[in-house]
Amino acid sequence: MILKRMDDLELLIQSRTNDPLPVNLFNNVPSTSPSIPFGEVSVIDEQTQWKPSFANIDEVLKWPVFDDQNFDQQFRLLSLPEEDNCQPELPMSVDLDFHAADHLLRSFFDDVHIFNPTLKEEDVREYVKLVQFNGIGWDATSCLLLLIYAHGSIATPFVNHGPGVSSSSFRQSKGFLRAESYFFAAQKRMGMLLCRNGAIEAQCFFLAGVYLMATLRPVGAWRMFVQALACCQGFSIHRTKDNAYEDEWNTKQRIYWTCFKSELELRLELNLSPKNMLDLSYPTFFPSPPDGLKTKDEAAWYFYLAEIALRRLENRILGYLYQPDALIPVSKMEYAILDFEEQADAWLLSLPEALALNIDTPDKDQYEPFRFILSGHFLDCQETMYWQFLVEAIHGRVHGTSDLFLRKGLKVCVDRIQQNHKGFYHRHHGTWLMLRSCTRSALVLLAAERSVDLVHLLPLGWEEAVIGVTKMLKFWKDESRDVFEMLEILQALPSSGVSSYMGLAC
Repeated sequence: MILKRMDDLELLIQSRTNDPLPVNLFNNVPSTSPSIPFGEVSVIDEQTQWKPSFANIDEVLKWPVFDDQNFDQQFRLLSLPEEDNCQPELPMSVDLDFHAADHLLRSFFDDVHIFNPTLKEEDVREYVKLVQFNGIGWDATSCLLLLIYAHGSIATPFVNHGPGVSSSSFRQSKGFLRAESYFFAAQKRMGMLLCRNGAIEAQCFFLAGVYLMATLRPVGAWRMFVQALACCQGFSIHRTKDNAYEDEWNTKQRIYWTCFKSELELRLELNLSPKNMLDLSYPTFFPSPPDGLKTKDEAAWYFYLAEIALRRLENRILGYLYQPDALIPVSKMEYAILDFEEQADAWLLSLPEALALNIDTPDKDQYEPFRFILSGHFLDCQETMYWQFLVEAIHGRVHGTSDLFLRKGLKVCVDRIQQNHKGFYHRHHGTWLMLRSCTRSALVLLAAERSVDLVHLLPLGWEEAVIGVTKMLKFWKDESRDVFEMLEILQALPSSGVSSYMGLAC
């Protein structure tokens, strides 16, 4: 009922032509800042004629404060072809040891699926029985199982630990080689799925994308997410009251939203063409949970819906800031950010106790992975709010009334690195995005240190944060060429603050 009410409110807001900003979707949070009339966006303050800058590393490296480093000539992160360190044919067989396969299945559901609960475990168990009886075929079911086993071969529980096996050693490990065998076998079956629009086909492409993300191959992963989303676009929107059709529709809702979130967050980081990047439209519905949720599954669904709600908020922020051919004056933007801050606070208040951020609960360890991911997405949302103030200030256009947002933006950079520290050495769907976002935050902090007018605004702990990112990149540098280059970029930037801190640390 709550989700239905939120959908109704959002549709109402979207229908109002004179108010593009959804002021409040939550009745229990008072609104103190009025919304922004659409017609005022085109009004430009005389000395603030600038266009928004996208929040990714490639744009940051073009900032004038780094001109002396010639990064634009030295590093072309995304124009470099992705390196595939794996053999095209692997000697390991994909003949299944069904006892071992059961362990891989459990690992997948405990450590991978729980963050994107689009499958039903009982359905997958039925697929396993079919494969046990008939053998691995060339159909979507067999492809899905092979991808599940690939994930199970490399998945590990989320724990707070320091560096373990290096990324270069991981590539030689038995678990990774077995995972690659499963993945390569699944790839051979994907061509037969391209002309179909079923939910299981979309799930195959999605899981392939997640696997490539977990093994730091983001461009290939994006292609898989695009194909998964293409399958979803072909879903029929006609619904009936028949239980079987309703269950199928709910399954399609879940995979649609999951593909949408993954493709969008990766597209924004990959710095694709502006025409594609600015497509921020999203489905109007919230996905419906399956019947008979268990306790752990219930927490996973709260997490899943909270993640979607935050994604919708960030898209509204992006949609406001990146309106085509619109130049937004700083004064109007400040006014809008107050609105968005209220919506973000309302999202925080809406979280159930098990997922509440910065609050100790009896189930803290059990639900820590959920809170870790939600905290990261919340910081992404905050970064989007304050990003333009950072860009303006580092370009030498500091506005007195925006100092508060500037300070908040710099603090988000430190908070992101500190909050992600517990996951620096954990392999998962978002590892590559974490490496990029933390590196971006470190670059912003170093840019601020290079700006005379901003040094005094740097938050406490910023030096340790930059050093932490450098250590993280050293751990992953052997697995991906762009990670190696990000490390070289950070090491190439002289910083008196970081250098002095390292001297004291030694």
